[in-house]
Amino acid sequence: MADIFERLDDLGAETEDSLERFMNDEDMYLKYIRSFPDEPSMSVLRKAVDDKNYEQAEKSVHALKGIANNLGFIPLADVTVDMLAELRAGNIEDALDAYDDVVEEYEKFCKVINEWHSSEK
Repeated sequence: MADIFERLDDLGAETEDSLERFMNDEDMYLKYIRSFPDEPSMSVLRKAVDDKNYEQAEKSVHALKGIANNLGFIPLADVTVDMLAELRAGNIEDALDAYDDVVEEYEKFCKVINEWHSSEK
């Protein structure tokens, strides 16, 4: 199991600090890591951006920010903060540039998690 922590930390995650937030319950933390790729915030964000529904995009990126922070996925949390700030300021073009960064970081974390989860089976 430590392998997934190392792999996430290689992406810039802070798994040790996050595990403390989960009261050092490794099983519970791993459960949330495992379910992260299926968490709906990103799919809702994608649809909102595609539909140019920036009010919904703001809500979705805010939710994703919270999840990323709780799991210790700091690089993802950082880019969600950027996108959220641009949306709140009404800077749609800059928000969409930040969205590209959100997608990139999100996919990095999902790739590592999905590879790890597949190797668990």
